[in-house]
Amino acid sequence: MKNIEITNYNSKYDQSFYELNKSWIEEFWMLEDSDLKDLLNPQESIIDFGGEIFIVLVNNLVVGTAAMIPFPNSKIELAKMTVQKEYRGKGLSKILLERCVEYAKASKAKEIFLISNSRLLSARKLYDKFGFIEVDLDSNKYKRGNYKMVLRL
Repeated sequence: MKNIEITNYNSKYDQSFYELNKSWIEEFWMLEDSDLKDLLNPQESIIDFGGEIFIVLVNNLVVGTAAMIPFPNSKIELAKMTVQKEYRGKGLSKILLERCVEYAKASKAKEIFLISNSRLLSARKLYDKFGFIEVDLDSNKYKRGNYKMVLRL
């Protein structure tokens, strides 16, 4: 695939960030309050909090997103990672996750964690390939979340 770019957050991508994430979440579930908090005002809930949002562009079209949300004790949550349905299976998630890991290391994070659901088989395969390990689920941020994974840096 040609003309792929991963760029940092800019408010001009807010609508795409919302629509792409709403779309994948609603394939399986309903949007939750925690989703709406992050999706409706990413500047306030993620960027101003010290996080970052990465946007995948293909031929200047937004086709993917991922958010890195800082937590205490040098931890960062990987959240809101998605690629538009028509662009899945082309390696964009791998490139996006690589960028997120680079960001976490540059931020001096000691750990990246994520909350996911066992219905998302391709996502689980990707996390496994990157060396994430499943740990006890100690979060109720998402009702749909049924496992937690951690990548120690």
